[in-house]
Amino acid sequence: MTVTNTSNTINRPTISIVVATHDQSEELQRNLPSLLNTQYAPGFEVIVVDESSTDQTEEVLNQLKEQYPHLYTTYIPSSSHYVSRCKLALTIGVKAAKHEWIVFTEANCHPTSATWLDELVKSMTAETDVVCGYTVFEKGTKAHYSYMRMLTFWRQGKHPYRYDGACLAIRKTAFMQRNGFLKNLRFLRGEYDFLVNETDWKRIAVMNTPESRIEQEEPSVKSWTNQQLYYMQTRSHLKRTFFPRFLFVLHQLLIHILYIGMIIAIGLSFLNHNIIAIIISASCLLILLGIHAFLCLLLTKKYGEHIAFWKLPALDIGTIWHYLYFRLRYMMSDKYDFTRK
Repeated sequence: MTVTNTSNTINRPTISIVVATHDQSEELQRNLPSLLNTQYAPGFEVIVVDESSTDQTEEVLNQLKEQYPHLYTTYIPSSSHYVSRCKLALTIGVKAAKHEWIVFTEANCHPTSATWLDELVKSMTAETDVVCGYTVFEKGTKAHYSYMRMLTFWRQGKHPYRYDGACLAIRKTAFMQRNGFLKNLRFLRGEYDFLVNETDWKRIAVMNTPESRIEQEEPSVKSWTNQQLYYMQTRSHLKRTFFPRFLFVLHQLLIHILYIGMIIAIGLSFLNHNIIAIIISASCLLILLGIHAFLCLLLTKKYGEHIAFWKLPALDIGTIWHYLYFRLRYMMSDKYDFTRK
């Protein structure tokens, strides 16, 4: 893990921002201007790679190119059916990039600050190949979407093995030296996960400051579901997964034991008509809920997520069931839906 240290930061580099898009003309119209209006003195370019969109994407991009000379566009042909189109688009964007440091983001995202690049580059040191920035969902997003992303990011701590978000920076030389996505081309998605997983964790920096964050629009139910199912496909092919997954299972086991134990104690006290035991058991349950909610609240404050205080214990308890639900759906699905035909 690379510790962010301003005094150890190299001269601020020029940046290439790569966005892959498909049929997202409305999202581009909403979000791309704020990306292009980023204030960053060393300079940056934005490269949008169109995955052969059939909507108004080309018109939107042409209009924006007239206003912003640092916006460049390219595309992948519609005949590219037998490869991961997203990975191909990102690879084309990297090859087109003029600068060493490349930041991947998405069409449905915008920076939370006009100076976000100034903050993000503080982690781009000589000892770093990859920088993982936190992506917060917009206000009003379903609470369990925000909580799951926050928990995924937090649980990895100083040893990230995957990436769930839309603010990932990588050196162009590091990307090219590993031949991009060559090792995992058979998987349709998981592009960010593999980029992080194949990087030595000592050369990965994690950035989570309010100024460096990217805000993402709420995904549709279909998009969220697909994201979870694609992860189920790639997770078994990722390294460094044991420790964070062990902590997740241990955490869920402990809180389930505590809550189930409290509820059983209340039930037995009620059956025995022991009023004092009922009061003590119920009080302990309320105290546990309060402590649980407070600890989760501290986590939401750390990551800038806007989740109601009273929802937090249920969201935390529900994460294992969320995981098991998608695991079951993945087991029942056609595995060829997740790989190249």
